[in-house]
Amino acid sequence: MDREHARQRTLKLKAEIQRLNRAYFTKNRSLVPEEVRDSLKRELMQLETQFPDLITPDSPTQRVGAPLDGRLPKRKHLYPKESLQDAFSRADLDEWIVQMRRSLGKEHATFAFETELKIDGLNMSLVYERTQTQTLRRGGIRVGVGDGKGGGTYRFIRAVTRGNGVEGEDVTHTVKTIESIPMFLHVPATYAHKTLPKQMEIGGEVYLEKASLQRINETLPEEERFANPRNAAAGSVRQLDPQVTASRDLKMFCYALDNASADMLGIAMQKQLMDFLRDSGLPVEKGYRVFASIDQVEALYRRIGKERSALPYDIDGLVIKVNDRRMQKDMGSTAKAPRYARALKFEAEQGTAEILDIELQVGRTGAITPVAHLSPVQLAGTTVTRATLFNEDEIKRLSVHIGDTVIVRKAGDIIPEVKEVLMNLRKKGSKAFHYPKSCPSCGTHLLRPEGEAVHRCPNPDCAGVRHERLTHFGSRYAMNIEGLGFETVDELIKAGLVSDSGDIFFLKEPDLLGLPLFKEKKAGNLLAAIDRARSAPLERFLFALGIRHVGRETADILARSVPWPKHGHSSAGSHSTSSGQAGQADTTLTPSEVGRTLHAMKKENLFTIDGVGDVVAQSLKAWAGDTDNQVLLKKLEHGGVVCLLPHGISVTQVFAGKTFVLTGMLPALGREEAKAMIKERGGKVSSSVSRKTDYLLLGAEPGSKLEEAEKFNVKIVGEQEFKKMCIERC
Repeated sequence: MDREHARQRTLKLKAEIQRLNRAYFTKNRSLVPEEVRDSLKRELMQLETQFPDLITPDSPTQRVGAPLDGRLPKRKHLYPKESLQDAFSRADLDEWIVQMRRSLGKEHATFAFETELKIDGLNMSLVYERTQTQTLRRGGIRVGVGDGKGGGTYRFIRAVTRGNGVEGEDVTHTVKTIESIPMFLHVPATYAHKTLPKQMEIGGEVYLEKASLQRINETLPEEERFANPRNAAAGSVRQLDPQVTASRDLKMFCYALDNASADMLGIAMQKQLMDFLRDSGLPVEKGYRVFASIDQVEALYRRIGKERSALPYDIDGLVIKVNDRRMQKDMGSTAKAPRYARALKFEAEQGTAEILDIELQVGRTGAITPVAHLSPVQLAGTTVTRATLFNEDEIKRLSVHIGDTVIVRKAGDIIPEVKEVLMNLRKKGSKAFHYPKSCPSCGTHLLRPEGEAVHRCPNPDCAGVRHERLTHFGSRYAMNIEGLGFETVDELIKAGLVSDSGDIFFLKEPDLLGLPLFKEKKAGNLLAAIDRARSAPLERFLFALGIRHVGRETADILARSVPWPKHGHSSAGSHSTSSGQAGQADTTLTPSEVGRTLHAMKKENLFTIDGVGDVVAQSLKAWAGDTDNQVLLKKLEHGGVVCLLPHGISVTQVFAGKTFVLTGMLPALGREEAKAMIKERGGKVSSSVSRKTDYLLLGAEPGSKLEEAEKFNVKIVGEQEFKKMCIERC
């Protein structure tokens, strides 16, 4: 990007970030997820790093907090407040260490790191003043003892929000209602010989637990409900009526002490500072600790990321500080952030990217899907450069232009999608994307069937459709032919060796060795994989055929529920399920028998199968009745393909009538194994959470399904509990 384009982009980014900040910090409204604000800030910082002359004092990267809203009295902080710089990866942490060594002038300096959970709440400063009272009483109870000359007892006098870093809003009247904040502190006896400060400014985070947020939202009209605990905490603190605040069960964790006070007390280490706060009676998050290396910190970060959903409050990362306070002072600060600390944020599931282009992809059923090519964005630990736009209606709804900055979302195992266009960042002169009328592969006029949102290519000989069908046929969850990927299929089609899936089973070694991609070993591996696929579980075979509306779940239901003819054929291979019945003789069907059975079934009989509706039944009947498909099944049969019927169910149906949703990684079981265990025990597996969901099976690094499950009060079980359910109930 040249300087002029960078200048225009930074102006737009500054204006948009400031608008979002005002809503978030001042009005307690989240116009976009915090991940999106972070993404825009990172882009602005990158541009300012590349073009330093574009940095201005009013840039969001150079300021702390947001403007005040004018409703509450203003109060200056005893000392200016700083904001932490974010990190999002190990590379960011390594660069931070290099920067700290450079600022110290010590190329090989080593550091010990103090870590704290990054509570997602409202930043707050508490001011305590030393009392001259010999004995302090509250409600007839002695709460502190002074020495008559100032002693070690401090009285709470003020609470101030972060505001713009120099001054904030005085919210003493509401913060006093937070029960976890003591009205009096007593400095530990170990500091009795020190000269004590007259006032101390304590920094921390006011927060709201998830359960409290749910309780509050249940009492509010839908349009007034809070989007997250942080907004609820901010809105509660800023109430003019303290009784409203008192009813909302706010809490606070403290983690900072002004430097002047820490110096007077002789606090040399960050952990010692946390101990001082704790021992003085202030609430601190007990998980703070010290590590000798950044590797140990990263290991904690990974573990906390997996466990954070179980915490009663929201956290959005890990705060990392150099433990040695002398080093902290020597490093100093930038215009807004201390050099000795970083906020290591959790991997985002949403971010912002620019749409570089939009292309149409042809699917195996002829469906045309628009796909956005994006500037790279990090989501859930991967670099995303493509995202689906679904269909023409979605493009119109979003009002997508090429060149737009968009919010991209990736949740759990769902492919990335464009969620929203940030209209304020739209470039001048940009043009809307208009949906083409012809197939991008064969040029055939596209059709949009009545009642459907998707355009389709009706040409049965479309090269794009044929390519996708063949790639799908050999894919992992279909026939699982290792080595039959996109490039290999492309080579085979170009060489005229395959035109449909039946041709795959007639390939010979001389055919493959004549292709550029193949050497003897690779040809042998592919032919061995094809041979293994000749004995295919029926559910995989049905899915591999690419019948419209028949996905993996429906294929599994059909394989287990259709009254297939059983002739007792002995299969060439063996098929085992997770119930451990390997080694039994399998009953098999020929591909032609599969087609004839589906063709002969009446639609009303298909309807009786739970999970098969009118659309699926019609699609099955149409596919099985098509002459070309019947020829294909016969060709597969001649190629030696046999379908293995599922074994009889031998475990107790403990999950009968129950619906499960899976989220996150399951390191012990694996998602496919867990799904098989659920189905074998009579349960269903759904891809989305609803009020009808009975259980959410929770794995590591879960997606947004966890929040949905909590919203609907769905029972959440981990791997270990799930395995006990499977064993104990059988």
